[in-house]
Amino acid sequence: MIIVPTGTDAPIYHWPYATVGLILLNVALFFAIPPASAAPRLDENDEVIEVSEPVSKFERYALALGDGRLHPVQWVTHNFLHYGFGHLAGNMLFLWAFGIVVEGKLGALKYLAAYLAIGTLHGALVQSILLRSGLDGHAAGASAVVYGLLAACMVWAPRNELNCIVVFIIGFRTWVSQWDLYYTTVALLYIGEQAFGLVFWGAIGNRVMVSEMGHLSGAFWGTVVAVFLLKAGLVDCEGWDVFSLWAKRRQLARDWKARGERLDREKEVLRASLKKAKRAKATVGTGPDPNPEGRAAAAVDKVQSLIESGDVAGALAAYDRSARTLVNWPPQPALHALIKTLHARGAEAESIRLMRDHCRYYPADSTRVRLKLAQILIRDRQRPVAALRVLEEIPPGSLPSDLEAVRQKLARQAARMCEEGVLELEGDD
Repeated sequence: MIIVPTGTDAPIYHWPYATVGLILLNVALFFAIPPASAAPRLDENDEVIEVSEPVSKFERYALALGDGRLHPVQWVTHNFLHYGFGHLAGNMLFLWAFGIVVEGKLGALKYLAAYLAIGTLHGALVQSILLRSGLDGHAAGASAVVYGLLAACMVWAPRNELNCIVVFIIGFRTWVSQWDLYYTTVALLYIGEQAFGLVFWGAIGNRVMVSEMGHLSGAFWGTVVAVFLLKAGLVDCEGWDVFSLWAKRRQLARDWKARGERLDREKEVLRASLKKAKRAKATVGTGPDPNPEGRAAAAVDKVQSLIESGDVAGALAAYDRSARTLVNWPPQPALHALIKTLHARGAEAESIRLMRDHCRYYPADSTRVRLKLAQILIRDRQRPVAALRVLEEIPPGSLPSDLEAVRQKLARQAARMCEEGVLELEGDD
């Protein structure tokens, strides 16, 4: 399988001048310092020509492995040398795909510093690990830095997508498809492949997998540099980095847990209230009932007193019980007063069911109630879709200019939450 990147949906805030410059530099050095040829040079009599220079220029600047010495200059220079045109073309293609995202967030100067830091740290680590391995070879190429840039994309833009052309080659048949892959998916595919090769093929062949080791080293240092820049406040990911998304997921899980516990408590209170009412009805017998107006007023007073005493759950249970047993209850002024009392007690989220009843039973008097209900659904319940439905019920021109501005602001906020993929539970209020 071959993955060829063609574009991205990640926001790009800086034109990739440095990425283009790095690509041109790599191409120029490919011709200026070509890889050393392994074949012997022959004269016109087919005799081997003695090479006067014991070490070629390419080997001088490529990363020496296993010669027992450290070469700090090579830690930088080997990242700009390549062994062939295919090696160069593949690295430059992915340098463009990942570099535009990293540079787009950092700008040219910080991007160049991060690029050189990844390549230098990678070169130092690999040469130090293989210092006395006796490999007697060299490593070169920008692929380790490319893996580092891919790791940075995974940290900074895990939910952004990379537009790819995917080529499947099986035998003599080829299938071409176009996929949109998350940077996280691409990183796991490529980095996972290198980790598998390092462990599995290295164990089977009983040899050091230099290429896989270099790629994983680049990914490691790319992750380190990306996390450092993010925590130092040198890059703005607008809350879409992997740490922010993880924090949002944990907060959402806590909210759902708290919501479930609240619903369980309210159910228990309602059950206890129903049992108490059943026992009271059994003890009263067949005595005369109070008039309907008196029962309605008493029910309102009971809910009001429970709210004022701080027993919001009991007040909601009493409200539900009276709403089921009394006709046309509560009247609009009383219902509006109960909602205001709940808000005064800081129980705005608990007032949602009362506000919904107000909008359902008294739609002509619910314009401002709908506005407040939408605000609570967005702020306290993370339910942008439900809030948009409530805002759509507000008749056009029914709000003064200042409240109309508030309505438009709430609509924009709810739409933005929907675009960000906020999940909401239906029917929980």
